[in-house]
Amino acid sequence: MPVIRSVAATNGLTFDPTRTFRVGPVRISQLSRRSGVTVTALRFYESMGLIHAERSLNGYRDYDESVVERLSFIHAAKQLELSLPEIAELLDVVEVESCTRARDTLRPKLVRRLRDVDDRLATLQRLRERLVEATEQVIACPDSGRQCRTECALGDLMSTCDAVTTQACR
Repeated sequence: MPVIRSVAATNGLTFDPTRTFRVGPVRISQLSRRSGVTVTALRFYESMGLIHAERSLNGYRDYDESVVERLSFIHAAKQLELSLPEIAELLDVVEVESCTRARDTLRPKLVRRLRDVDDRLATLQRLRERLVEATEQVIACPDSGRQCRTECALGDLMSTCDAVTTQACR
């Protein structure tokens, strides 16, 4: 268990700086409040092996203080959209292996994520171009009291689609 040393006087009470206090286990509700991770997510992370809790005699989950650091790592990895299995692998490497091994494990994952993001950005750019074109066509659509046909509103875009196979436009 982590050890905390008291080093200051608080509210007129003086503490002996040589005295140590052990921090006991943290219950799931306390961990949730401290970490901002929902109780449901904590249970799920435990079922996935990302975090570990001891069970007390009454069945409560008792978490060690080190779980807070693991949750910070999980949060940071999720911000990079790494999958939970990838995060589990990285946790194993980071906690056991050298920094070199951790770097060598993480780098290809980050490179792959960058490639995925670039692909998504290219797809979004094509979508943006089609939306601009469609907007211009809708603006150019004449006023008419007749029933509108989809060709009027989406005109040229419909001609670039393969209606038989329903594949994406351009």
